Amino acid sequence: MSTAHATADSGRPAVLRLVPAPRTDPRSPGPDWGDDAVPATTGPYVQGSLAVDFRDRSVDSFFGPQATPTPELPEPGAWARRMIQAVLETYDGTRSADQLSRWVLPEIRERAQRRGQLARRRGRRAHHPPVVRTLLICLPADGVCEVSAVVWSDGRVRALAVRMCGVDGRWLITAWELG
Repeated sequence: MSTAHATADSGRPAVLRLVPAPRTDPRSPGPDWGDDAVPATTGPYVQGSLAVDFRDRSVDSFFGPQATPTPELPEPGAWARRMIQAVLETYDGTRSADQLSRWVLPEIRERAQRRGQLARRRGRRAHHPPVVRTLLICLPADGVCEVSAVVWSDGRVRALAVRMCGVDGRWLITAWELG
């Protein structure tokens, strides 16, 4: 009985079945691209697709960020004082977080940006700029600086811990904890 007769007899259309198309690509002669070389979780190699490496950019030792030794970096005390002031002004909503992009990790910049947006939503009040009262510098390793500071911001005295690393000839803030 053919499909046309089945459709006419029962009044219902015939069921369509999907069948995968046969592979027309020739098999690769090399061991690198055969189906045996590809892990089972990623599936077979697909002709014409671009392999993209999503590893962290810091893995690249030649083109990625380069560590910089302490003697080639600016004096850490004055630099830390200026950057602490800038980040605290961002927290207050008086400075744009985009100005910090080159000097802090993206996570720290985003946190400062959120705090600044909240401060602007609260509305302006009598503003006194934050003040860095005390700064203690520790150089635990070459190209690494840890700073502990006492700051006055929003009418409160607070403790601050900052870690800076020398990257590409400048200090980069990699950790920021405001108490």
